[in-house]
Amino acid sequence: MRLWIGNRNYSSWSIRPWFFMKHANLPCEERVLYMDEASFSTDVASVSPSKRVPVLELDDGQVVWDSLAIGLTFAELFPEANVFPRDAKVRRLAYSACAEMHSGFADLRRVLTCNARKRYAKDAWKSVTDEASIAAVLADCARVSALFSMLLDASGGPFLGGAAFGYVDAYFVPVLSRFRTYRIELSERVEAYARAVEALPTHVEWMKLATAETHVIAKYEYALPLA
Repeated sequence: MRLWIGNRNYSSWSIRPWFFMKHANLPCEERVLYMDEASFSTDVASVSPSKRVPVLELDDGQVVWDSLAIGLTFAELFPEANVFPRDAKVRRLAYSACAEMHSGFADLRRVLTCNARKRYAKDAWKSVTDEASIAAVLADCARVSALFSMLLDASGGPFLGGAAFGYVDAYFVPVLSRFRTYRIELSERVEAYARAVEALPTHVEWMKLATAETHVIAKYEYALPLA
């Protein structure tokens, strides 16, 4: 299998399946299509029906696009990998959380752009954001924290689905990264969860790879003081 992704520093949707694939050591190669290169549109169209990344190319040549569909495919192909929680009630909550992330949090994603290697000064983003958007972003952050608490309560932690890191955690890794990039204040419980994710070898590898990328996409960058 091959997983086609975009820039590791910027492509939050790509990071979701990539992170789980690496963490679970799935037999899948990775291919990077840098979104800021002139050939990106042509290259991605040759592998992805949606002309977007990520896209998973199966052994038989079939392709699965969209990060949520890829996670469900991982669950079908690798039942031993604990892609989603085994407990039915927790699994349904994990599905719901992934779906909510997939379709919602538009203001958080729009304003707090994914930029894994940057660390801006606390609250600096507010200086380039209107009041309505600030309120909407903070509401999104509060909702994410509530989702985390709900899942941790249901599963017992330390990860959202329980003892093992799963696809629902991978789905929120780029959000945790945004919290760090923009220095969003976290509750003690969410901070402990974030640290558990950041301690994973896959997270360490991701940050090294994202930092090593030389590509810069202006629309995802802010001219703000750094922490």
